[in-house]
Amino acid sequence: MVYLDAFSKVLPVILLFALGAVLRRRAFLQPGTVQELKKLVVTITLPAVLFLAFSSVNLESRHLVVVVAVFTLCLVVMLLGRVLAPLAGVRSVYAAPLMSGFEAGMMGYAIFGAVYGAGNIFRFAVADLGQVLFVFFLLVPFVQRLTTGAVPFSQTIANFIKTPVILSILLGILANRSGLMPWAEAWPLTAAVLKAITLLAAVTTPLIGLIIGYEVGLERRHLSWPLRTVGLRLLVWVPIGVLLSFFLLNRLFPGDRTMQAAVLTLFVLPPPFVIPLYMGQAAEQDHVYVVNTLSLATLVTMVAFTLVSVFYPA
Repeated sequence: MVYLDAFSKVLPVILLFALGAVLRRRAFLQPGTVQELKKLVVTITLPAVLFLAFSSVNLESRHLVVVVAVFTLCLVVMLLGRVLAPLAGVRSVYAAPLMSGFEAGMMGYAIFGAVYGAGNIFRFAVADLGQVLFVFFLLVPFVQRLTTGAVPFSQTIANFIKTPVILSILLGILANRSGLMPWAEAWPLTAAVLKAITLLAAVTTPLIGLIIGYEVGLERRHLSWPLRTVGLRLLVWVPIGVLLSFFLLNRLFPGDRTMQAAVLTLFVLPPPFVIPLYMGQAAEQDHVYVVNTLSLATLVTMVAFTLVSVFYPA
């Protein structure tokens, strides 16, 4: 019964995925339209979610501990991936980056918010911030170095600062720390602006569900390496999540099971969807391997997240 209740909370997102797949089969939406919807999510609706999350909750030193812990773990696992992937029979230079980092923006916030509610998005965002820093400053430069060579650090910093998601987090923290939110909520005009931001945030989960369902696809002939990579990710990250919850989160956030659920949700997500964008002129075999791994990991995530919601009910 507990599993059925948890599954019923995840089911709306699964149905959105299914609808997205139907829209692709029926050619109801063109690929260009879907790309524009993705741009809408990453530049407007998801930043709206994060602004509201960080503007309503105080960021404490214990949250920063989680950020540092997630960043460090991502780095360690990527380095381990260079050893573990060949042992698992995966011989691609892209296996190590696929072992670390998580697709929180285009998936994590949607499924976590659908089950645990908008009021708990802040907890997931704290965990996500550590891996966002890792992806921008280590993962993406590592992938770029494999094909196009090293990228100047100044360019990495500039890209990080200009990202709408990062800007929205910084603005949310500033709004909270400055004490502007009570004033903004009390004055009719600024209250209307906040209401508009809330309405934009509300469409994030439906849009993400449709987009992922539209884009997920597998080439059945090339699933050996992706299956091993996804399995290896889970074998590494799930135990890490359990140990992190027991030894760190229980002490930092006693009794806060939702914070533990947020971290475990992060750890069962697929690798970042941006990896193919930075592969440049990589071999066709590597492109197929990466895309299939991302698609397979997306499907596996829905099963894994359902189990997370069983052990950490909302």
